[in-house]
Amino acid sequence: MAGEHSSDVELLQAVAARQREALRLLHHRHAPWLRFRLAAGCADPDIVDAAVQDTFLAVWRDAHRYRETGADPAAWLWTIAVRRLIDALRGPGHRWVGRGRSEERRVGKECR
Repeated sequence: MAGEHSSDVELLQAVAARQREALRLLHHRHAPWLRFRLAAGCADPDIVDAAVQDTFLAVWRDAHRYRETGADPAAWLWTIAVRRLIDALRGPGHRWVGRGRSEERRVGKECR
């Protein structure tokens, strides 16, 4: 069983074997810095929190896909987190909708 002193690789292997405690430990270890780094690219803390949550949901589903290549497993987590943030920002509820050209002209005339 994976424990507090397990490496990230060992924890990912345990998550792939469906050990919830391993996921909890990974979350405890990595969620704070993921949240901090994602917040640098997104000012909405709710979106950042959702991206972090989606990241660990993806880890739970796909830990079996992680392959130890010598790279830090944190890089794998970061890649997932960034993609989740981008997906959230691209979603229809988070798109910036600007005014059309005709409305800009009308507003411009009213301000003169």
